[in-house]
Amino acid sequence: MAFNASFDQIVATTLKNYRPTLADNITGQQALIYLLKERGYFEERDGGETLVEPLLLGENTTVKSYSGWDILDISPQEGISACEVDWKQIAGSVTINGREEFQNSGSKTKIVSLLTSKVKQLEISMRNEINEQMFSDGTGNGGKDLTGLALIVEEGTAWSTYGGIDSNADSIWRNVWLDESGALDLASMRNMVNSVRKGKSACDLIITTQTVYEDYEALTLANNDITRTNAKLGDAGFQNLEFKGIPMVYDEDCTSGYMYFLNSEYLKMAVGKGKYFTATPFQRPDDQDSKVSQVLLFGNLLTMNRNRLAVLTGIT
Repeated sequence: MAFNASFDQIVATTLKNYRPTLADNITGQQALIYLLKERGYFEERDGGETLVEPLLLGENTTVKSYSGWDILDISPQEGISACEVDWKQIAGSVTINGREEFQNSGSKTKIVSLLTSKVKQLEISMRNEINEQMFSDGTGNGGKDLTGLALIVEEGTAWSTYGGIDSNADSIWRNVWLDESGALDLASMRNMVNSVRKGKSACDLIITTQTVYEDYEALTLANNDITRTNAKLGDAGFQNLEFKGIPMVYDEDCTSGYMYFLNSEYLKMAVGKGKYFTATPFQRPDDQDSKVSQVLLFGNLLTMNRNRLAVLTGIT
């Protein structure tokens, strides 16, 4: 069954035009990615062997007061300079077989409707996969998954190497971590928030599980606290509560018993230029009466300062 040119053109144009909506619908469902986009920490990058992010660690020791003809300190500043992670790739396919083409080729409306339904299915599946990988440690599928929060903001019983830097050797390259080992305690939450604060730079998103989220809600009600919500996140469709003015959301893929305290200023979602949910042209396999297009994403999650991020674990 040969595909006619009109069908191919309509399908290709429809998929190309839908790409921005596809991207927004996928990334807009993940609170962390949504926040990074809102704060300007979601960026396209040109290709390269790896993703390299300069670090914001420690202090510049040359900064001090002086008077008149004092000699100014020009000592080179040594130390960790950059976090380096691999590009990760995610793909999903849209396939139309010859029978579907034949059944829908007589009407542009039918062709668009057919493709829209297939793309919607792909959209939901890619969204679920990306969301799950955002909470992973990057070792899934033979190390091909995104390097997510499970490594970037890790449970610190045994520190790992992340971004090419061994956290066991460099204590400054560690996130804040506390094992609750029991019921959720507001004092522990305050400690996490205060521990990652640096001047005005502070935690601006808390992510946890539905169970822990409901525990927090119960605590506020038991203490007769007014349960506040973040209007902007609420308008974007994210159910949330606030703790010390910081929005808290829950996610079905968050690790059980975990609560992440994140500062978007020190996180970045980098995506490949021209590889941000980009659809390849429809091609026909040699051995099948069908045509297929892949929707591709190149990217990864990065941090430039792990000690401005925190995780509370062991919440029962």
